Amino acid sequence: MKFYSKLCCELFVLNNQIDENITSKIELDTRIKKLDCFCSEDWRRIKNLQGHLVVSYLKYRYGSPETYVLCSYADDELVYIEWLVPAKKMKRRYSFIDKNCYAVISCLTSSKYRGMNIYPSQLQEVVKSEIPAEKYYIWAEQDNFASIRGIQKTGAKKIANVVQQKYCFGFFSKLECREINS
Repeated sequence: MKFYSKLCCELFVLNNQIDENITSKIELDTRIKKLDCFCSEDWRRIKNLQGHLVVSYLKYRYGSPETYVLCSYADDELVYIEWLVPAKKMKRRYSFIDKNCYAVISCLTSSKYRGMNIYPSQLQEVVKSEIPAEKYYIWAEQDNFASIRGIQKTGAKKIANVVQQKYCFGFFSKLECREINS
C-alpha cells in the first residue's frame, strides 16, 4: 500500500434497457444475494477468488443489510463476482452517487474465464435484478481498457471523469469529478 496514490477513472451509468445479444460464451448460474444470506462455504469461495483481505475490507467498509453480491458459477465453480453497494454506504467517499442508487464495485472474472463476455452479461443481470435502485453507477481506471470495453458493451453512458487522490494509505481521499457535456 502506498502513502499517496492517484487514480484516474471513467464513470458510467448502466443502461436500463437489456440487450438480448449480450450473453456469455458459457452457461452461467447467476445468484444475487444480500450480504447476510451467504453461508461460510460461499464466503470461502468468494475469498478464494477475490482474496481474504479484499473481501474482509469490502464487508467492513460497504457491508449493510442493503448490500448485495452477485456471484456467477460455471459447473459449480465461482467464476465471477461483483458487489452492489447502496448510495448511503458510498456517499461519504463517492459524492457523485445519487440517493436511491447503487454502485457496482469490485468486479472480478476468474483469469481462466476472461474473454468470454461474462463481465458485460453479468452487468446486464444487475439491471434485470429486482434490487430497488434508480440507477447503477460503475467506474473503471482509464487504463483498464478491458473493463471499459465490457462496460461499454452494455450500452452504459459515460458521464464523468473522476480523479481520486488517496493519502495516508487510503484513510483520507480527495475526489474530483468532471462531468462530460452531452
